[in-house]
Amino acid sequence: MDRKPERLLVAENQYKEFKKSGKKPSDFCKENLRMSDVKSYDYVFNYFSNSGILVEAIKEYHRTAKIPKGEYTLLDLLK
Repeated sequence: MDRKPERLLVAENQYKEFKKSGKKPSDFCKENLRMSDVKSYDYVFNYFSNSGILVEAIKEYHRTAKIPKGEYTLLDLLK
């Protein structure tokens, strides 16, 4: 399971606000979304236990994030 807090931010529709904030992803989650265990495997696993939420977050992250040329995202595995 990918434990990057960015996926949580995308799933919560807060990625744009996070990018404007200049904060680290985990700090933004803790301070703005009241998610304290965002780096915990169990927390992320439980959050994305609904696979539909995970797939939508992966798609949205791929659409909105600036991904360097030649790098792949989780969306590439879904194709």
